[in-house]
Amino acid sequence: MTRLSRKALALVAVLCSFSATFAARTNFKGFSDKVCIDLPEGFKLENSNNDTSFQLQSTVAPVHAIIQMYNAGKYSGTKEAMESSVSKLGLKADIDTFNWRNNETAIALFSGSLMGVKSEGYGAAVLIPENKSIFLVLTWAAEKDAQAANPYMTSLLDSIYVDIESYFSAGLLTSYTYPKQGTEDVTLNIAGKKIVTKLDKSDKEASEFLIEREYRVLLMYQKSNLWKEAWQRYYRLIFRDSSERLLQAGFDITTRLAPECKDTTELAQKLLTWTQGFKYEREKTSSDFASLPSILLGGGSDCDSRSMLLAVLLQGMNADSIIFVSAEYGHAIAGLVSDHPGFGFSVNGKLYLTGETTAKDITWGKIDGTQADSTKWIPVSLP
Repeated sequence: MTRLSRKALALVAVLCSFSATFAARTNFKGFSDKVCIDLPEGFKLENSNNDTSFQLQSTVAPVHAIIQMYNAGKYSGTKEAMESSVSKLGLKADIDTFNWRNNETAIALFSGSLMGVKSEGYGAAVLIPENKSIFLVLTWAAEKDAQAANPYMTSLLDSIYVDIESYFSAGLLTSYTYPKQGTEDVTLNIAGKKIVTKLDKSDKEASEFLIEREYRVLLMYQKSNLWKEAWQRYYRLIFRDSSERLLQAGFDITTRLAPECKDTTELAQKLLTWTQGFKYEREKTSSDFASLPSILLGGGSDCDSRSMLLAVLLQGMNADSIIFVSAEYGHAIAGLVSDHPGFGFSVNGKLYLTGETTAKDITWGKIDGTQADSTKWIPVSLP
């Protein structure tokens, strides 16, 4: 496929044990404890075979999926594995390969009869660095549902993790659709310091693509009892996609500011104060979420994008951070584990000081008294 058709493909478009319902973040310990898939919420297990083959069906969208694992040596590479899989199912497929996570990855756009229904879908076959085995995923919908289900299916493919580093880098489909184009300089002004860093020229568009696609997936859960989990996944995937894009920025900020700070919390306060000075602006997109590269490039932002920016940068600095979102308050805040005193919310036995990004001169560990009810906040834990 050409890069143009790659873009068309996209645009038409931790750890749990197996059960009757597949949990969102599911790993495959019998195969590799590094492999994980962060499925859209609500998949149920239809069939399995020896913990290496799984057939799934979504209870939220008209989407099916097959997950298949092949031991090293079964196929010469991911392309052969994909060709063999679609051939056995009698499907017509357009298959391409590219490097993702420094290994050959096969992408497929296929059509044909599945379960007696004319269907369309996508596939990916990925080499697992740890043991050179192959992780293959096929996802499809009936031809009549395929266009509406595209965001759901492509989101599924983009939620594959093959090693620890892939928890902090763009998914395979986004990487395929938006290859790196070379860096550009970006100047930041933080705590009176001029900091020159870099972004890739593709980062802004790629990040915006992922956000809008994931928002379309999120909308499918408006009437589902899984809406909270879907909301958490939405932000998890934004965090994952943004982490590598902002890695250099985090390094440059730390190098410039950390020597003048007594500890991580003081550095985090400089970042919190910086975000409080941003231009408040609602996005004119469906998601209403500003991509993090666009914020660094001088674009407007609001509470959830600012909180996510803080979380990404702080995680890159090895600080334990989180974000909290609230439907009741219509707000989002950041969280930071710190030994400094202050107000916070407990998550998994850790106290996260709250960080308000939209009011100036507020320090970590303070919150509006009308928004202090922890039961009205949803934590979004990050890797």
